[in-house]
Amino acid sequence: MRRRDRARERARRRRWRAARGGARLLLVGALALSMGFEWEGRLGRLERQLETGDVRQRREVVRLLTHYPAEEVREPLLRALRDPDPAVRREAADAAGAVRLRAAGPLLAEWLEDPDPDVRAGAARALGRIGDPRPVPSLVRALGDASAAVRRAAVVALAAMGDEEGVEVVVPLLGRLDDDDPEVRVEAAHALGALGDPRAVVPLVGRARDESPDVRQAVYGALGALGDPRASAALVQALRDENQSARLAAIAALGRLGAPRAVEPLVDLLRDRDARAARAAVVALGAIGGAAARAAVVQALGISELRETAAEVLVGLAGAERTEELGRELATLRDPDHVTALAAVLARRLEAQPTPATAGPLLETFEARRGDEAVLMRALAASGEPEVLVPLLERFDPGAPEPGLVALERYFELHPGDGRAADPLLAALGEVDDAQRRRVVRLLGHIGARRALPALRPLASADDDALRLAAVEAIGAIGDPEGATALIELLDAEEPRLRFEAARALGEAASPAMVEALGERLEAREPVDRAAVLEALGGALARGIEPGDPATLAARLERAARGPDRPLAARAIDALARWGGAGGEHARPVVLALAGPGPAHRRLPALRALAAFDDDDARARLREALGDERTEVRLAAATALGEVGRETDVPALIDLAREGAWPASAGAAFALARLARREVRPEGLAEGLCAVLSRRDAHTRANALVGLAALGARCADRGPETYLGAAHAPPVRAAAARWLGRLGGRDAEARLARCAVEELAPEVARACARPTLPPRGEAADVYAYAGDGESLLRGHLVALRFADGTALPAHTDAAGHLRWPRAPRGPMSLDDPLRIPLQP
Repeated sequence: MRRRDRARERARRRRWRAARGGARLLLVGALALSMGFEWEGRLGRLERQLETGDVRQRREVVRLLTHYPAEEVREPLLRALRDPDPAVRREAADAAGAVRLRAAGPLLAEWLEDPDPDVRAGAARALGRIGDPRPVPSLVRALGDASAAVRRAAVVALAAMGDEEGVEVVVPLLGRLDDDDPEVRVEAAHALGALGDPRAVVPLVGRARDESPDVRQAVYGALGALGDPRASAALVQALRDENQSARLAAIAALGRLGAPRAVEPLVDLLRDRDARAARAAVVALGAIGGAAARAAVVQALGISELRETAAEVLVGLAGAERTEELGRELATLRDPDHVTALAAVLARRLEAQPTPATAGPLLETFEARRGDEAVLMRALAASGEPEVLVPLLERFDPGAPEPGLVALERYFELHPGDGRAADPLLAALGEVDDAQRRRVVRLLGHIGARRALPALRPLASADDDALRLAAVEAIGAIGDPEGATALIELLDAEEPRLRFEAARALGEAASPAMVEALGERLEAREPVDRAAVLEALGGALARGIEPGDPATLAARLERAARGPDRPLAARAIDALARWGGAGGEHARPVVLALAGPGPAHRRLPALRALAAFDDDDARARLREALGDERTEVRLAAATALGEVGRETDVPALIDLAREGAWPASAGAAFALARLARREVRPEGLAEGLCAVLSRRDAHTRANALVGLAALGARCADRGPETYLGAAHAPPVRAAAARWLGRLGGRDAEARLARCAVEELAPEVARACARPTLPPRGEAADVYAYAGDGESLLRGHLVALRFADGTALPAHTDAAGHLRWPRAPRGPMSLDDPLRIPLQP
C-alpha cells in the first residue's frame, strides 16, 4: 500500500471514530479555583488574621491552612494549638492531623492527659493522622481511658501507625476485642482487619459470635480482609447469622477470602428468599473465581432477579481467557432469555477487549437463532474476527436496519473498510429514516466505497443540515478529488460545523493544486473563513500533499501564525505542526522559531508541537525551554520531551517532577511515564518515579504510578495498595490498579477482582478489570469545552486524561484546541486540575 493510501486509510478510521464519539471533550465539573493552589501572599494574610481575628475568624483561618503543605504552615498551626480558645485549639488539632504536621506530635501527646475527654479524643485522632510513631506508648495507655470515645480514637490512631516499621500495635489492639463498649470492639475489629497481621485471625474468630450484631459484622469484614483460610469455617457458619447486615458481611468476606470450600454454600444462597443475600452470593462467587464458581454465576444469569448482578460480575472478570470460556458456555445454553443475557455480557466484554476465538460459538448460536438477534449481532461485530462480516451482511435488513447498523458500526471500529458492505448499505439508503440515513452515509464513508460517491454528492447540498454534514464527512473520508470544488464552496456555508467538516473533508481530498489554491485563499481580500481554510490545509499537509511552491505557503502560514488574530494564529501553528510532523522541510524551521522566546499564545502550542519532531534541533529547543523561568513554558517543554526525549533528559525531568512548581511538575511526571512506555529506561528512573509519589497533586501522582506500571518496578517504601483506598482520587486509584496488575501475583489478582466488582468509580473498576496498559495509537485531536458544552476553553489549563491512566496537563491554544501526536488507544476525558483536591 502506498504511503498516501495508508495515510488515507488511517484518516478514514480517525474520522470514523470522531464521527461516532466526537473530538469535543467537556471539562469534568464546572470551573472553579481550588484552595490547593493559592496566589502568592495569601498565606501571609491568613497568618495575620490568625493573630488579630476574632474566634470565628481564627477557626476559619485554621481550616484554610489545611490546603497548604505542612512545612509552610508549621509555625501558624503550632501557635493555633496554644490559642486561648478551646474551639480554635480543637480545630488546630484537626488541621495538624490533616497536613500531617509531625512537629505538633509532642504537644498533642500531652493533650492525652487533659481532663476533657473531647480534647483527649481529638488529640488521639490527630496523632493517628500525623502518623508519627513516637507517641505510640501514650496512645497505648489511652486504650485504657475511662472514656469510650477516647479508646475508640486511640484504636483508630494506632491502626493508622501500624504500617510503620518496628511499631507494635497489634497486641494492644487485640485486647480491645474484649472491651466493654461494643463500638470500641467494632473499631478494634476494623483496625485488625486493616493491619493484615495473621496473629489477629484466631482472636477474631473467637468474636464471631459476639452478642452485638455490629461487632459480628465488623469481625466478618476483618476476617475477609485478612484473607486467611483458617477463617473459612467460621464464615460459612456465619451465613446463618440472623442479622441481615452481618450475614451480608459474611458473604462478602467469603468472597474476599477466595475459599473454594465456600462455593457450595454460596450456590445454595442463590435461591434464598432474601434477594440481597442472593445478589451478594453472586458477587462473592465472582470474587472467589475458579470454574465451579464462574459456572454458578453463569447459571445465575438465568434467574431474572439475579441477572443484572450476575452480568456485572461476569463483565468484570479479567482476561481474554475468561471471555473464551464464556463463549464456550454460550454454546451449551438453550433458554432464549439465558442465551440473550450471556450474549449481552459477551458483547460488553468484547467491546472492551475483542477476542476472535469467541466468534465460533457466537456464530453457531446466531445461526441457530437461539437468542435475541440484535444482541448476538452486536457481540459478533465486537469479537474482532473479520470473517463475521458476511453473516452480518446476510442478516442486514433494510426494512428493520437498526440491529444491523449497530453491528456494522462496531465492526468497522475494529476493521478497515470492506467494499462488500457497500451494496447492502446503498440499498438501505433510500429506505431508512433520516437519523439512520446519516449513519448509513457515515458507514459508506468509512468503508471507502468510491462507487457510493454519486449517491453521496447530492446529499452534500441536502436541506437536512445533519445529513449534509454526514455526507461531507463521508466524501472526505473516501477522498473525492472530483468533489473538491463543491467542498471549497462549503467553506463559506452559514453553519460553522458544516464549514469545519467541509474543511476536514477537503483536507482528505485536496490535490497539490488545491493546496496551492487554499494557500492563496488564506490571504484573499474577500471575506473568508480563514480558520476553515487552515483546517483544510492542515489535513492536506499532514498527508504529505504539498503545493508546487512550498516556501511561499510556509511564509503565508508563518504570517498568519504571527498575526494579531490569536485563534487564527493558533490554527496556523497547528497546520505548520502537522506539516512538520509529516516531514515537511519548509514547516519545521518555522515551528522551531515559533517555539523560541515569544508570546505564550504562540510559544506554548509550538513547543507542544515539537512532540512530533523527533530530531536534535527540536530536542535542543525543548531542553532550552525546560530551564525557562515561566512555569507554563517548562510545562509545555517537559510534556513534549516525553515523546522525543532521550535518557539524558531523565534527571532534569525527575528534578522538575519532584521539586518543581505545579503544574510543570505534573507535566514532568507525564513525560517520565511516556519515556517509560517508550522503553527509554535509564538507571534511576524507577527510583525517581517512586520519589515523585510524595507529590500530593492527583495527576502528578497518577502519572508516576503509570510510569511504575510501565517499568514493572517496585518502590522500597510503598506499593500500589497504598493508593487504592477511597481517600485517593479516582485517577490515582485507577493508575494504582494498573501498577498492581503489572506487578502481578495471586494477592494482586484477588485484590483487582474485588475492586472490579466493588469499586464505585467506573474508571477505577475498568482499570481493575483490565489493568494492562493499552498500546499507543494515533493523534489526539481535541477541542476543550466547559461543562456547559458551549464555552470553548481558550488558553485554559486542562488535564487531558488518556486511556492508560496518564494525564497530560496542558494549556489549550487560543482556539480551544489541543493536539497530541501519539495517544494511548482508548477513550479520553478532560479534567479541571484546579478542582481536584490535594491527595493524602
